[in-house]
Amino acid sequence: MEFSLILGYILAIAIGLTMGAMGSGGSILTLPIFVYLFHLEPIQAVDYSLFTISIVSLLGSIGHVHKKEIDFKTTALFIFPSLISVYIAKHYILPSIPDRFFIDQVSIHKDQIIMSLFSLIIIASALAMIIKRDDNSKVESPSYSTIILIVLGFITGILTGLVGAGGGFIIVPSLVLLLKITIKQATAASLFIIAINTSFGLLSNFQHLDHINWTILIIFTGITLMGLMIGFQLKTKLKPEKLKIAFGYFLGAIGIAIAGTEISQFINL
Repeated sequence: MEFSLILGYILAIAIGLTMGAMGSGGSILTLPIFVYLFHLEPIQAVDYSLFTISIVSLLGSIGHVHKKEIDFKTTALFIFPSLISVYIAKHYILPSIPDRFFIDQVSIHKDQIIMSLFSLIIIASALAMIIKRDDNSKVESPSYSTIILIVLGFITGILTGLVGAGGGFIIVPSLVLLLKITIKQATAASLFIIAINTSFGLLSNFQHLDHINWTILIIFTGITLMGLMIGFQLKTKLKPEKLKIAFGYFLGAIGIAIAGTEISQFINL
């Protein structure tokens, strides 16, 4: 087995661990792992990512649903607009992106555009985790908060459809700040919302999944589930804030590395 595949399987544990402990963060690692370590095309890697994250988040949210820790009425504000935007991203935005762009007679491949965009998303996610927020900040108008949640839900769905990321780094702080729920409730809701979004994104593209190597994907998903179980155990022993900040720096390094890789390829064209 190639070293890159072994490293990819090891990082699968980190994905599950962060999703179990924080309800966010880990899913954003799946696309670069499948692209750079499993050598998949970004468009194909999105479906791999959607499958893994949908399974992990579905199983991870079962306990929260059973314990009635999720307010379905408020999470619906996120889910419905995000489902619409997932469909738009998968069926209209991605197919409409040309295979190549030409800037001053320089050809830029579609894959480079996707991964460059993704590097920016990862860096934004890292900053969201590192920067401390005042969770007790006031929101002036409930109706204004509702509008913001709907908009953020739409943005989250776009990200899910385009790059296979769950968007937990948007969901968790949004629910805490705008709905004034606890971090524990927001984590539970985040897993549930990610499960719905990624499952819908995968099923909406089900007829085009003949490219998937199911052996690799099932092994990867199984290892990620192991990480999820570890994350659930660590949640009660570690301070989520410290874990989030540490993972934020790790994500930032990954984002910068991806950006550097894509820029170097552009320079060498």
